[in-house]
Formats: sequence, structure tokens, C-alpha cells
Amino acid sequence: MRPQAVLLLLALGVISLALAWAASRLRPTLAPSPERPEIADAGVSPDARVAVEEVRLGEQGEIVAAPSRDAYACLQPRLDITEDAACARGEPYPACRWELPSEEASGGLYRVWRNTTPEHRWARPGLVSLVLAAAREYAERWPGEQLTIGDLDAPGPRHQTHDRGVDVDLYLPHAMLDRNEEGRAPFDNYQGLSRAQIRLHRDRVMDLGKLLATCSQGRLRLYYADRPLVEAFRAWFTEQGLVSDVSPQAMQMHNALHRFHYHMTVADDLAPLPLITQ
Repeated sequence: MRPQAVLLLLALGVISLALAWAASRLRPTLAPSPERPEIADAGVSPDARVAVEEVRLGEQGEIVAAPSRDAYACLQPRLDITEDAACARGEPYPACRWELPSEEASGGLYRVWRNTTPEHRWARPGLVSLVLAAAREYAERWPGEQLTIGDLDAPGPRHQTHDRGVDVDLYLPHAMLDRNEEGRAPFDNYQGLSRAQIRLHRDRVMDLGKLLATCSQGRLRLYYADRPLVEAFRAWFTEQGLVSDVSPQAMQMHNALHRFHYHMTVADDLAPLPLITQ
């Protein structure tokens, strides 16, 4: 082959490569779609403060993104509270206690854990008020969902604590690491879920923790056995300038029982929150 022909073929090859490179630079990027979903990290998502004000709903009405705002409304709902007679006389705990209203009396605001008997729904006024406010605000932030409230004061063989009016067990049965159903051992609640689904479940648990910390002004300790969430919560707690007078760490790892519920302890002198206006 003549030298001129070889040079011509080389030049044509260089031009073809240049055109292909230019076309790839001009090609638009494909947007996520049902056929080509965006892959999300399974960790705890950061606050999307400028993205959306409330939760985002999908086409079927399902929640597809956590609420972005973290300006929690710490207001106790107006429910009929039964209290010990000593409360009116200004006497302290244990003479003065409030009773958490039953599930029916709450009008569906929250659920009561299946093992929680009526005598285990009593505690210090500040704790009962905080739990009621948290149930109300959680239901506002996550439409169609409910907080499940377990034992408050419950001294006896089931607990080593729950005997000073400052402890409560709180459940999000569908969203926490494990699920505990009656008649069977706890099992992995996240098995078979996508990374995006796991992340959204963790967002629910994290949001509840932030809500409780905000409305108690940091005067609490939470047990929950999910290390990534514990670390994310501690970082947020510090960023907010909160300091717990209950424990050096406001959230701590604990045993495997705390994979399916929060155990919360609050300060002895935590005051009741203001009532919501009507």
C-alpha cells in the first residue's frame, strides 16, 4: 500500500475517534426511572432542609421520603388524663402519677403494646406528657403511621428498671431492626428490603429519636442496638448543642432486645409539655 494511502486511513481513524468522543460528551444523562432506578445508600439520610417541607408521597400514596423539617412541635394533645389525687395537692412522685390513656381513648393517635397492662400505663407526669406529645407529632410527620407505646411503670420480673416513673418502651414495629410478633422469636425486619427501603425505615426511627430529644430538651437516654443510627444520632445531638443530664451519651447501644424498640429514660424532674391549642 502506498504511503499516501496509509496516511489517509490513519487520518480518517483519528477523525472518527474524535467524532465519537464529541457525541458522548453531548449525549444527555438518563434520569432515574422505574426501569432504571437510582440506587440509594442504606445508611441514615442527612437532613434535606431545602428539599421538601413535609414527607414526599409516591403515586400510590406511599411515603417515599422523610420529612425535611426538624422544627418539632412539642405539644401535648388534649386527652382526658387520669391522675392520682396527690397531684392536686402538689405531692411528688410516687404519690403523684399520670395514667397514659388507653388506645381507644386516644382516638387512634397511638397503639398500646400488646403486653402492656393497664397498671403499667402509669408514670411521672413529665414522661406521660412527653410520650403523648411525641405520638401526636410523629403521626403528623408520618401520615397514616402510629407510635406504639409499651410499659411505663412496670416493676417486676419483666424489667430491671421501669420502677421510678421515668422509663418507657417505644416501638415502631414495621421500621426497627427486628420485628417481635406474639408467639415467635424476634426476626430480621429488614431482610429482603432494598437499600432505599432500609434507609427510609431508619429515617423513621431516627426522626422519632430526634423528636424525643428535642421535646425533652435533651434530658433523656435512649437504648437502641443499631450502631450506624446511634452514631448518626449522637452527631446530630451534639450539633444541636444538647446535653443530657441523664447519661453521658443520650443514645447507647444495648442488648439484642433493643433491636425492636427504644428504651427511653428521662430526667426525674422533667416537666409536662404545654397543651396544644384548639
